[in-house]
Amino acid sequence: MPDLIFDDVSITYRTSGRSGRDEVAAVRNVSLTLPAGQTLGIAGESGSGKSTLAMSVLRLLPRNARLSGRVLLGDRDVATLSFGQLRAVRWAQTSIVFQGAMHSLNPVRTVGWQLLEALELHASDR
Repeated sequence: MPDLIFDDVSITYRTSGRSGRDEVAAVRNVSLTLPAGQTLGIAGESGSGKSTLAMSVLRLLPRNARLSGRVLLGDRDVATLSFGQLRAVRWAQTSIVFQGAMHSLNPVRTVGWQLLEALELHASDR
């Protein structure tokens, strides 16, 4: 996988309020480079924009989101990838582990144990 680059990325959500349409900033002016082959963990309070930033890489933002700046995979802007190119990136080059009690890894077990358990359970179904 090529470098992942966030170049001055800001993401807002359009909302319908009593005063008409409003915008709420979820991510403001993020710039960082993740070298190829490296792993990035994003930590922060609930509602601080972690998931929004991660979803921007895979173009999974909802329709009411507006992204400014650029998200690059190497020298290619994610916004310009074709559906097939984007699918290949989603399938083979990226992973996201979202927060949430029902979707989190168990802190009492090792990550390896939990992955092995899932593989064993699903492999036995075949």
